[in-house]
Amino acid sequence: MVESYLVIAELEGMTIEEAKLSYAERKDLPKSAFCGPDRSYPAHDAKHVRAGLQRLSQFWKKIAPAVRKKILGCLLRRAKRFGVEADVKKFEETVGEAIPEADLKKEAVTNWYLEQIGLS
Repeated sequence: MVESYLVIAELEGMTIEEAKLSYAERKDLPKSAFCGPDRSYPAHDAKHVRAGLQRLSQFWKKIAPAVRKKILGCLLRRAKRFGVEADVKKFEETVGEAIPEADLKKEAVTNWYLEQIGLS
């Protein structure tokens, strides 16, 4: 777990302490800055989107299918927004499971609509 933060921090040119969100920073972010339930998977900037994708691949099998699909869809949208390269095929190889294209599209449309009306 720590190793993934080190790699991400190294890519971003910062120390491990700088890569983590403090409790106060996490608390100050709006609910819409998170992709997971209970303010998990912060995705308010490129480095946290990368970290979220890494974290999701690590815990993929431990998260309920409906929840992980929602988190992945949100992270992929944020990746596109922040210019983060997110290769779904590589992600599928990492988690050992195919992500149905229809699920990703349906989730993207639903989440886009929720964002437009201010519910996401």
